[in-house]
Amino acid sequence: MVAAGSLGIFLIAGDAITGAEQQSEQERIEQAFVELSNSISSSSGSGDVSESMELHAGDRGAIAHHDSATYEIWTQNYNKTDNNTVANGSIGTIEYVGEDGTKIAYEGGAVFHETGVRTRVLSSPPIDYEHETSTLSFPVFGLTEDKTINSGDITIKQTNVDREPTTYIQNDHVFVEIKSEYCRGWQQYFTEEAGDTTLQESCYGGENEDGTVKVRLGYDDISNAFSSGVAVPSEDNINDKKNTFDDIASGKQYQPMDETILQLTDDFKNGSAEHIDGTGVYTEGDYYAEELINPNLEFNLSDGDAVLAVDGDVRIDDNSGGISVSDCGPDGEGQLKIYVEGDLVMSKGEIQPNCGGDGGIETIQVYGMSTTGIDFHSNPTFNGLIYAASDKDPADDGFDGWPVEGSKKRNDNYQLNFQGANEFKGSVVVHSINTDSNLNGVDDVTPEDDAVIEPIPDGYAPAPQLTYLNLAEHEIEVKNN
Repeated sequence: MVAAGSLGIFLIAGDAITGAEQQSEQERIEQAFVELSNSISSSSGSGDVSESMELHAGDRGAIAHHDSATYEIWTQNYNKTDNNTVANGSIGTIEYVGEDGTKIAYEGGAVFHETGVRTRVLSSPPIDYEHETSTLSFPVFGLTEDKTINSGDITIKQTNVDREPTTYIQNDHVFVEIKSEYCRGWQQYFTEEAGDTTLQESCYGGENEDGTVKVRLGYDDISNAFSSGVAVPSEDNINDKKNTFDDIASGKQYQPMDETILQLTDDFKNGSAEHIDGTGVYTEGDYYAEELINPNLEFNLSDGDAVLAVDGDVRIDDNSGGISVSDCGPDGEGQLKIYVEGDLVMSKGEIQPNCGGDGGIETIQVYGMSTTGIDFHSNPTFNGLIYAASDKDPADDGFDGWPVEGSKKRNDNYQLNFQGANEFKGSVVVHSINTDSNLNGVDDVTPEDDAVIEPIPDGYAPAPQLTYLNLAEHEIEVKNN
């Protein structure tokens, strides 16, 4: 991705130019940098075969420098107890500075346009993801020496390549940290390609003042989230002395849906979704609610699926309250998906399909955020799927567990709490579970084999699943002809 002992080239604009000439000069520089990036990438795949091109670098040419920035790649297991460094080193920069301060920069295979206020990605780095094998490949580029390179014909040649052994990262996260003047460009690339949920540390955000971006890649395939009755990162995350659950998948860290739910809720609030107040009969379509306190909602899915985004909590503490599906659609395949920013709390009432034998547990699906606390106490009824994947831990700084307002006996060190005579049937994906009673009415079951579960709505795709990581360091010679 970025270079160990890599290059940096500073291109200084010559005589002052203005207006159309300045714009034309900048466009030529941008094109030259994109071509240079392509040529360096091409040379890495051509063995010892040289690549030639004409570099437009202004009157003063280019100067190569090392250590313009740094990078580190490491893996971490889901229990956060084992970190393994895969690679780290220096990053160089190829930089053109215009008369107006605008910069065009090549870095680690990418080309950025920087104005000091805004960064655009002109050309993405040659990072490759192969879906068939879930393999992510990072090419790393370095220069053979520091030198001055003038405008004109140049030759680009790979002089050495060091391929690291393929790293098997199943059930691990991959972290990438880049410290660079063009940090915002890297952040933009990663969030656009892999989704906002990859971002762990934002450029110049909070206490970060040195231009460092940190992203995390690698989650279990979200499409298999409900292949077991219970999925948690570790079996130690379940406090269940009564052996309530018999179908547990541990070692599973699924994608938190925070950014997806926040964006979906915002879109529904400000878009064409119908705003509802918690009562009524509804059909297929998109719906938005600020919160649902003792709702009395019924959905008829005979014409298609329904999606409901809730800005706050879903709370039911009245036997007359609930969310139900009266018609599960053709062949019982209709689905109601509820995305919740706040907590899910039930002491009475129900959330379940009421359409006879047509509907399965996949009929109603509830998706929460990594901070969503879930409480079932007294005698509520829930029949459906719950996905509230979280990578948080009560031991983390700045995180105090999953408190739920008004819950007196809740253990906030656990995300999901069961208490009392619950009637629960379905699957859950959470960080941790605590049970304080026998819970004879809890039945952890999976959807039917032919059920199609798609947690992520169209247009809100998460980062790809990773299984293997390939890293190759290429040493490149660039010289004038």
